[in-house]
Amino acid sequence: MNRTDTAAYIAGVVAGTAGLLAFLVLHALWIVPIWFILPVGLLVASIGGLAVGWAYTELKRRLPRRPWTALAVVGVIAVILSPAFVLAELQAPVFTVTAAGPVQTVATSMIVLRFVGELLATATIVGGLVGGWLGRTRRATLATAVAGFVFALGPGHNIPLIGGTPGVGKELAIMAAVIGISALVLVEVHVWLTCARREQ
Repeated sequence: MNRTDTAAYIAGVVAGTAGLLAFLVLHALWIVPIWFILPVGLLVASIGGLAVGWAYTELKRRLPRRPWTALAVVGVIAVILSPAFVLAELQAPVFTVTAAGPVQTVATSMIVLRFVGELLATATIVGGLVGGWLGRTRRATLATAVAGFVFALGPGHNIPLIGGTPGVGKELAIMAAVIGISALVLVEVHVWLTCARREQ
């Protein structure tokens, strides 16, 4: 592993952590505080960040130069998550929001099926296709497929649950902010680490 790859892995972990913190802050300000998930969230964000860093090493040479790199990363993530979002919006919601709180409207098995099939599977497959198209290697295909799975578990985890409900707009706003912050941190931390190592 060369220094640039190592920098990308570190940048991925930092980006995952930044995205998690942004999500928790926005969730606390706009919905309800859920700080209790922070310990587990940090573990998941760190592991996910490694996957994102791997995909970034495979795709970076095919992405535009700064300042457009972060925007391109956001675009890649949006393409990967879009099929799951469209599928969620085309179907009846799995929850109905009432005055007493959310009420489940479909069987739990159907929720699991939609989460696994319409979110995790589509994000993984589309991630692999995007990675293969951009990176033109099997490693890029595999790395971006894994990153797609991570994006689904991270920023996209609520897509099948909130699809078709009045909360979609809020969900999209939070997702856009989290993905934008994560992409910017990924790119800038990678550049900073790479430049710092070259100066040593």
